[in-house]
Amino acid sequence: MAQASAATIRRNTYFCVDQQSCLLHTWPFWFEDQEGHALGKVDDMLEEACAVQQLPEHPLRQAILAEVHARPFVPMHGEWQILQYAFMVDQDKKQAEQQALLRFTSEEINPASRTSEHYLHQTFENYSLRWEQHSEFSTYAVERPLPSSFRTQDITLFTKGLIDPPGELIAAVQLTIKVAAEPEAGDLSEKFDLASLSVSQIIEGRATLVTDFKAGDDGIVSFLLLDHGLSPLELGATVRRVLELETYRTLSLLGLYEARKQQTVVSRIEQELMGITAQLRNSGDAEAHSLSRNEELLADLSSLAADLEASAMESLFRFGATRAYSDIVRRRLDTFGESKVSGYDMIGRFLNRRLAPAMQTCRAIEERQANLSRKLTRAVGLLRARVDVELERQNRDLLKSMDQRAKFQLRLQQTVEGLSIAAISYYVISLIGYALKGAKAVGSPLDPAVGMAASVPLVVGVLWYALRRLKAAH
Repeated sequence: MAQASAATIRRNTYFCVDQQSCLLHTWPFWFEDQEGHALGKVDDMLEEACAVQQLPEHPLRQAILAEVHARPFVPMHGEWQILQYAFMVDQDKKQAEQQALLRFTSEEINPASRTSEHYLHQTFENYSLRWEQHSEFSTYAVERPLPSSFRTQDITLFTKGLIDPPGELIAAVQLTIKVAAEPEAGDLSEKFDLASLSVSQIIEGRATLVTDFKAGDDGIVSFLLLDHGLSPLELGATVRRVLELETYRTLSLLGLYEARKQQTVVSRIEQELMGITAQLRNSGDAEAHSLSRNEELLADLSSLAADLEASAMESLFRFGATRAYSDIVRRRLDTFGESKVSGYDMIGRFLNRRLAPAMQTCRAIEERQANLSRKLTRAVGLLRARVDVELERQNRDLLKSMDQRAKFQLRLQQTVEGLSIAAISYYVISLIGYALKGAKAVGSPLDPAVGMAASVPLVVGVLWYALRRLKAAH
């Protein structure tokens, strides 16, 4: 390129993928700012290369990219009143819930408002609806600007059949947003219980959050958020976090009641295990050492182990969800960056006093289940070893008795063999005697008695040798 001053010369590096070699190449280009023709040509080349070259994508890439924006913060400005319900929804009812929501929103739904199949934020004439579907629950938040009352709209949504509750109600929270420098005395005394009132300044002192965590006569927990100058995006993010704080606080406490339920089972198994181990320790008599008694104890231990595994599996999901929910509550409180308001308890401190013991109870039950499982495994191993030793003792005694019977049978067999030789010899010698007597009658000089006597050793010896050969052959 022609000479140019340093101020008017730049260097750009462009990348290209060789389709045949699959290698990445770089093209350095020098061009002058005053002459944009070279840059335009290179840009055209890159656009053509991108249009031709389509890199293969992972099948989940688009879903992963969309997941980051699945539940966005909705910017808000001014004063609002938000009512949110959370329902426990079974897995087999999630699809029906989505279909019912689509029927409610009809064909007027804005596709851009639905960034995910598990999230919807739709604006209607007098209110907006925000729906979110989670792993085991769904939330419905109705948002209306102040001054307004939710009672009519709430009845319209859930009572008149426009939206049927997809499951059992687990949490209900009403958040009122006002633009004020400090809470008015009427807002605190009339709407909240002063005995459990908690007030915190949040977001670096640019907002104040007020609640008593008590459900009113309508079963709804009320929050008051005073905006001291939050941006619309900050206000939208704070609203979401406040609603999540109450929802996840309620869900996390489900683990406490599961822990109380499992505590009864764990205590029963511990008591029965103590009784069995005491019998193992004190089993010194013959009855306790018997194989049948050990097998009964082993069956009892196996039954206890099965009960414990069933209990642990039943509470596994709930305890894991409790840990996740409590961690979300803690992180939401950390995000608020609370500071104390004089004369009131802080929200985070109030929740910590209530949630920390509940979480410790859940962890204690999990640890007891794990320790009890290890103890049962050791007890089963010990008792199984005793059963194996008893079986080996019985097998030894059985082999000893079989050996004695074999020796007795051998001696009996030898006796029978001797008697058999004698009996056969008797008959053979008798036959020889008849033969000699016949020979004597025709003139043989040999006396039959002498011949029979002489044949006895020979006959017995031949029969004994023949029997030995026959035994050796078999």
